[in-house]
Amino acid sequence: MKKEFNDLTARYNTLRERLSVYEAQSCNISVNGRLACRGKLYLFSSDELSWSSSRDVCVSKGADLVTITSQSEQDFLVSKIRETHWIGLNDLDTEGHWVWVNKQTLNDTRLQFWFSGNPQQPNNRREHDPSGENCVALGDVTSSLDSWFDASCKTQKKFICKKEY
Repeated sequence: MKKEFNDLTARYNTLRERLSVYEAQSCNISVNGRLACRGKLYLFSSDELSWSSSRDVCVSKGADLVTITSQSEQDFLVSKIRETHWIGLNDLDTEGHWVWVNKQTLNDTRLQFWFSGNPQQPNNRREHDPSGENCVALGDVTSSLDSWFDASCKTQKKFICKKEY
């Protein structure tokens, strides 16, 4: 019985490794300038725009700013960027109530990757914009790219669009 269990475990691990290689490879397929991955198309901009203008560009392409729905999606996006990018999260309507562009809240998704260093995020600083920091970027100009940072929505940043197919 123990041998059967060990054999099954070994086969499972081998299959898992093969699947992860396949998934990683399948996330590098370019379709009309977009990156296809697990049923989603991603567009990584080369232009820097405000959060609202970034969203307008995404919508004009039949997509929206990216919503991050899993750790693996977060890891995938982080692996593809070398600088900060806008994502589809904001608290424009109510301070501290973070909502994705698809209307899901952080409470709905139970998934957060806020920067926990100094200064801890979100912090809604008002030094550069009196209206505060109401939009979210993946990464920051001075810190890690694998965390979320709130920023002034007027700041010019690259952005990531996502479309499900």
